[in-house]
Amino acid sequence: MYPADEGLPNTATISVSNAAPSGATNAGANGSNPSRLAEAVAERLLLFIQTEDLGSAGRLPPERVLCERFDVSRSTLRKALTHLAAEGHVTSAPQSGWFISAVPYGPPPRQLLSFTEMARRRGLSVQTRVTRSVTRLASHEERQRLQPKRTDLVLELERIRSLEGEPICVERSVIALWQAPGIEDEDFTDRSLYAALEAHGTAPSRSDFVISAALAGSVGELLGIAAEEPVLVGEELSYNQHGSPFMLSTANYKANAYRFLATLTAPRAAGERHSMT
Repeated sequence: MYPADEGLPNTATISVSNAAPSGATNAGANGSNPSRLAEAVAERLLLFIQTEDLGSAGRLPPERVLCERFDVSRSTLRKALTHLAAEGHVTSAPQSGWFISAVPYGPPPRQLLSFTEMARRRGLSVQTRVTRSVTRLASHEERQRLQPKRTDLVLELERIRSLEGEPICVERSVIALWQAPGIEDEDFTDRSLYAALEAHGTAPSRSDFVISAALAGSVGELLGIAAEEPVLVGEELSYNQHGSPFMLSTANYKANAYRFLATLTAPRAAGERHSMT
């Protein structure tokens, strides 16, 4: 499932403000090598691309806005963008601006979306290959977390999810059949799991989501990457419209295809007030 404190994208990425020290980008005006200045701006631009939410199209802000943000001239900015384009990070479109070459997959902030819905919003086609679908008894740990009622049968479903023909993640879901009876008879080759769950009386409403980094291992073969390459592992416990847990999920994402973006706020002590001075 795809909770969205996005991001995204990359290792698990926390969005922060990356303002350079005052005057850092004005070095060129002070006599520094313009090429080095452009390379420095390119590095900051790349960090900006990796940590900011640029929307489903992956479009960069207008050059004027980027010049103001990075405090550089238009010519320096264009040199930096050209440098990133040569490395395959961005592309330009006449009359449209600059775009990320490969927009990392990730849900919009604070939304719980299915893989299918996320792809639809981005205008991408989804392909699914079911590698395992079996009804079985829940394990001890699964019973503890899913809290069985009447029966302890679950559906174990494993699928390879692709976008535009490229494998993006391997999903393994364990669904409580006492919460969605009959769902085990569905064909999930081209079926949204969320849509199927709702059709069987369970509407996903929230989830607890943990993401970590790992080596691909045996999953790498399914994703078309080497076993020693990194993946992001998302582990999730989902709850339905009644607040009942109904599904455990583990998804292994290509590390360069998913971004996780979270907004952090500082805690405030009870009764604390901020004053303007």
